Amino acid sequence: MTRCASRTFSAQLAHFLRFAQLAQFALFAASAFFSLFSATRVSAQTARRPTACDSCIAGWYYFDEAPGGGVQDWSCAGSSYDGHRGSDFSLAGGNGAIDTGYDLVAVANGTVISAEDGHFDHCRTCDSAVDARCGTGFGGGFANHVAIDHGGYRAWYAHMRTGSVRVAAGDRVTCGQVIGQIGSSGCTTGAHVHFEPRPPTGGYLTAFDPFLGACSPRTTSLWTTQGPHRGLPGPECDGMPPPPMCPAGTFDIWTCNTERTQRRRCIGGADMIEPCTYGCVSMPTGVDDVCATPPDADGDGARADVDCNDGDAAIYPGAAELCGDGVDQDCVDGDANCTVVDMGSISVQDAATPVPVDGAIRPLDGGVVVMDGGVVAMDGAVPRGASRALEGGCGCRVAPGAPRSAAAAVLAGMSALLVLSRRARRRRSTRR
Repeated sequence: MTRCASRTFSAQLAHFLRFAQLAQFALFAASAFFSLFSATRVSAQTARRPTACDSCIAGWYYFDEAPGGGVQDWSCAGSSYDGHRGSDFSLAGGNGAIDTGYDLVAVANGTVISAEDGHFDHCRTCDSAVDARCGTGFGGGFANHVAIDHGGYRAWYAHMRTGSVRVAAGDRVTCGQVIGQIGSSGCTTGAHVHFEPRPPTGGYLTAFDPFLGACSPRTTSLWTTQGPHRGLPGPECDGMPPPPMCPAGTFDIWTCNTERTQRRRCIGGADMIEPCTYGCVSMPTGVDDVCATPPDADGDGARADVDCNDGDAAIYPGAAELCGDGVDQDCVDGDANCTVVDMGSISVQDAATPVPVDGAIRPLDGGVVVMDGGVVAMDGAVPRGASRALEGGCGCRVAPGAPRSAAAAVLAGMSALLVLSRRARRRRSTRR
């Protein structure tokens, strides 16, 4: 080989090696990209609960962890039935509540792979011989249902209400999107939603339990927030922050504390405490405890929480107020004052004439003053703010705040003037 040919071969070899390195790098990059894409595609999203409501469920039948050998749910309890391959959430009120319309939602983002509707939705049997509208012959027993590919798993939402299915195969759905309503269609004995997750390519026999527990083979829960046994998973979608937690020892109904001085409840992380001034009364299990009703110790019809003196039956809101006695009988702004105010002209009645006073009839000594069509006795109780006429013919009105002694002095003076006036008229008549 000549020197020139050797140089040409070396250059070609170097070029080939550089090309091979670039090809290897491109292959590595493509492999990494497709691996990342594949991981994203199959990564399992955690799930929110399939019901939109938080209090419409009253029964739970979980995945049976001991098929053919008894019944055992994920917490090692018996809320299941032999061979059950899903998680059932039963509607409070049963079939009678179906027509109210309780929404079902997607537990995570995904793509609808199948949907079926139009079947009878008030089934109470799986036996088509008993009811030809029900049984396994309708949608494989699921009847009105939706199946969604959620990425790392597929989920079946079964036994829906007739006419409620809102999605079709190929539709993209987002977590929390309404897809139908709870019913009782197909092979079912009552209104519930059957939620059944399966591997992406698996069939009915590959369905798995979404709950984590002592008797579940899972190492993590499928639920974003699993919740308690015989309770609903949380409404949080994958990626949402966890909800606030209630302190240990609190309940979602009002509960008295040990000292019975207050009651407490916690709902969705909102902790509430209410003081009970007159004590806390325990009620039957499942019912809110209540704060005791304030007493009426003096029996005047006004409870201690509104009565300014619950030890005196003469003092209560609405009682007649006596001005100037230092006592607040009507529980409004303290004792009323008795201030004398000149109100102008008067008219005099004879002492023997009965005069209405606070609804009663009584004669007044020495004549009475009639003002604004009525008379109020000086020595009686009057409503706060009402005027009082002076006994004995005085034309002054007693305004709130006047001391009673001042009113008496004015009354005496006016009575004397009235007597002198009568005597003068009698002398003039005698002279004639």
